[in-house]
Amino acid sequence: MKVFRVVPVLAVLGMLLLVPAAAIATSAGGPPIATTEPATAITLTSATLNGTVSPNKQSTTFVFDYGTTKSYGLTAGQGTASGNAGKPAMATIGALTPNTLYHFRLVAKNASGTSTGQDMTFTTLPIGVPPLPAKDAVSIAVAPGMVTFGHSAVISGRVTGPKSGGVQVVLQAQPFPFTGPFKATGTVTTAGPDGRYSFAVAPRLLTHYLVVAKTAPPVTSTPVAVKVRYAVSFFVSSSLVNRGTLVRFFGSVRPAHNGRTVFIQRRSSTGVYHTVATTVLRSTTSSTRSSYSKRLRIFGSGVYRVRILHDADHATNNSRARRITVR
Repeated sequence: MKVFRVVPVLAVLGMLLLVPAAAIATSAGGPPIATTEPATAITLTSATLNGTVSPNKQSTTFVFDYGTTKSYGLTAGQGTASGNAGKPAMATIGALTPNTLYHFRLVAKNASGTSTGQDMTFTTLPIGVPPLPAKDAVSIAVAPGMVTFGHSAVISGRVTGPKSGGVQVVLQAQPFPFTGPFKATGTVTTAGPDGRYSFAVAPRLLTHYLVVAKTAPPVTSTPVAVKVRYAVSFFVSSSLVNRGTLVRFFGSVRPAHNGRTVFIQRRSSTGVYHTVATTVLRSTTSSTRSSYSKRLRIFGSGVYRVRILHDADHATNNSRARRITVR
């Protein structure tokens, strides 16, 4: 028999005050994603820097760093973006030195953090050399990079080049364990007049994606990954009980992972969760869902959650928290 401490009244009140804040943090989004894209319109002394910003549901500011080394030293194109899907970022820079290698990157920042795009380079033209024809390319970004099973992410980007608008864009996927090649998902879209495209995806497990733009010749993006965390439900047979009552903790996990350990955890007065019991996932009539059930004798009020740890194809996730109050 496990005996649980009675949480002091002040600690209980403190936890009650913390719950709304946690709920707000969960729904607020996360850090942005910054994707640097190839520079275009390169001349003797100027160039256009390109990128995509995925704000991740928060107001996001962005800027390009550039210079002749990876220390950069100069900035351009400061702007803002909001929403969830990728937004274009662009800056035309001048006063450059002919026949010189320049580094640049896109940097995005919101209340949840800062994202730095990959370093890219371009070389200004030598004196006396006419501009080269622009080459086709396609960029890709994903937001968010991790979803709960059953939810979707947005894959977006831009086709750049002489005839980017109206180009057909094909989505391809490579699910875990990544032993096979990328295959077409059957999802196709057409880039807008500015070359922008987007797809909504709802993978069932860790999956890599890329896109192929049907330019002439076709161009392929780099891959991006979408991680999938378990969907964990959690219920109790009663949330208001007498001291020493047996309470049933139960729920389900998607996708089905029969035999995996379920950790039942109780929040301490400092806000840290500690495991107080374990059980295992069992099969159900559904091929996509496992269930669990465990009875615990409750001696003091407390806040509980259920936690499922990651495996190779799914990420760790917690259930919503539930309070059990002892009269």
